[in-house]
Amino acid sequence: MKSPELILFRSIINQALHDAMYDGLNKYYITDKRNAIDWLIGNSVDFKTICSWADIDPDIACKKFTAAMKLNTYVLTEDQYKVLNKPRKEYKHKGKFRLTFNDA
Repeated sequence: MKSPELILFRSIINQALHDAMYDGLNKYYITDKRNAIDWLIGNSVDFKTICSWADIDPDIACKKFTAAMKLNTYVLTEDQYKVLNKPRKEYKHKGKFRLTFNDA
């Protein structure tokens, strides 16, 4: 039987894979896609830690994700690039903002 923790950490990786495969044109989901791709192939300390806790070899996982990138499995489409690079409009609702959880 898998522990709840193992299920949780595997779910984190699964969600990153799900985000990386997004093929729609919602700007916020495209941003999530780009961040997921960067995380999956970046081999960061955070990625290595989550993989270790998920009982997955982080080096092998990173190599597999990088290989999948070469097969265009996880890439931003031309239309998604257009959405991300579209000039921003003036926000009509002053004092309101989108809640994000990014460090930057």
